[in-house]
Amino acid sequence: MSVGAVRGALWVGFALLMACGGRGGSTTTPAAGERVSLPAAPLDTYSSEATEGGVRGGAGAEGVGRGVERAAASAGQSVDPDGRLAQLAEWIGERLGAGGAPPAPEVIELFARSLGLVEPVPHLAVLGVPDPNALEAGVADSVRGFFARQLYQRYGAAVVVRGGLNVAVVLLSTRALDLEPVPRRHEVGGTLRLRGRVHDGFREPQLAIAPPSGSVERRPLGAGPGFEVSVPLTARGVYRVEVLAQGARGDTVLANFPVYVGEDPPTYVVLAGPGDDEGASTPDQVERALLRRINDARARDGLPPVVEHPGLARVARDHSQDMVQGSFIGHTSPTTGDAPDRVRRAGYRSGLILENIGRGYSPGEIHEGLLASPGHRANILNRDVTHVGVGVVAEPEGRRAAFVATQVFIRMHREVDVEAAREWLLGAINEGRRARGVPPLELDPNLQTAASDAARSYFANPTQTQQDTVDEGSAALRRFAMMFRRVGGLMAVVGDVAEASRLEPTFDPDLRYVGLGVAQGDRPDAPPNSIAVVIMLAWPR
Repeated sequence: MSVGAVRGALWVGFALLMACGGRGGSTTTPAAGERVSLPAAPLDTYSSEATEGGVRGGAGAEGVGRGVERAAASAGQSVDPDGRLAQLAEWIGERLGAGGAPPAPEVIELFARSLGLVEPVPHLAVLGVPDPNALEAGVADSVRGFFARQLYQRYGAAVVVRGGLNVAVVLLSTRALDLEPVPRRHEVGGTLRLRGRVHDGFREPQLAIAPPSGSVERRPLGAGPGFEVSVPLTARGVYRVEVLAQGARGDTVLANFPVYVGEDPPTYVVLAGPGDDEGASTPDQVERALLRRINDARARDGLPPVVEHPGLARVARDHSQDMVQGSFIGHTSPTTGDAPDRVRRAGYRSGLILENIGRGYSPGEIHEGLLASPGHRANILNRDVTHVGVGVVAEPEGRRAAFVATQVFIRMHREVDVEAAREWLLGAINEGRRARGVPPLELDPNLQTAASDAARSYFANPTQTQQDTVDEGSAALRRFAMMFRRVGGLMAVVGDVAEASRLEPTFDPDLRYVGLGVAQGDRPDAPPNSIAVVIMLAWPR
């Protein structure tokens, strides 16, 4: 994957909560392990088409709709009502916890998909006031900041009574594609067919799909706006489907939904217990928790851990801060460019740079939301990345804070033990010589010193070429010229010492003595942590 292959921003703040005024809600938040069932029979298909009715509830409901539309108009936007979002808002309103806290993210996800919604889970605002006539102005003020941050096309709302308050639950959704209806259930051996078009402002749609195995397949869907693709469904279980496209803020998730193969869609969810890190309350704590969860996920997939990199963490943290201060969501910043721009500006070079963006109220909410997105999951489980920087910034919201997180993954050469690498390299070269039926090489201390000094000088002097380095090693051996019939040298800059074990001159049958220099460092013309291997060779008289 080339530089700049950044896949899919997903704003994982399932609930962007405005604290209720006055008394809090009176319902009880479901406990871990509790089973939460759908309030109504689920739909059979997904669709991007809205249904009638945008607001539900009693007193003040019409004012809530007007308040949303006023806020949108003040930001130069226009939103249309969607009856499915209104129904979802009503279900959420009936399950608000203390202080207006929404249900768990997995509950909202279950409810949203059962209504056939294909867009990423909508953003949520909750406002409670004693007087229902105050809802219109209160909602307009509360959601105005949403429209300043992001473009929305749909809304739904409901008004419920909780603890003597008239509580408005508002959902805002970004709809940037038209998608023909998709069955939620398929049979094993069947085909998933997606046909649609992305809206103006988006191009180059892509499909990212995670089958039950958890692996992720990507498919380009052309230049856009129209797209059509068929995917064979060969395994029983859940396929997670995601459509992304390039927009003004970089790669953007336009649709994200599960399809069920050989089994019925679920009608309930069992709430997961909180993780050990769910009490994380500072950005530093959330960063550490996200890093731990990333490597736990990689371990479960049989992948090596990614190494925490302080410099990349600063890059990630700065981007999170930029998004909060600039009130935008996305990989492409109006001030810093995209992720490859930010990484290069920080002085790091790599052929593979990936970025995830998430927002939520706990490490678990952010991490699980990213894993549920095939594009983000693929970044977390990319077997080629070696280092990561996680940067988190807190964004106050009433009586609590949301966490905005950026994860920057890149491929760097790993740190090596230079002494151990040299010993291994000698063994590997001699193993190759034995396979060719020629005697092993012997380490010569003079050759060894010349090779080691030359390898270190390659990084100490950034203008020094590889030929200059070999010449330096050869010059250091001139006073020992009478000891050998001939001396020579060669050099390779590699990412793994094993790449230097197959250099053909080291298998010359007449060769007897060798010196191996291994050094690791950075240069402007090489990837970070590159390994310089200098091999000085000598033939006996």
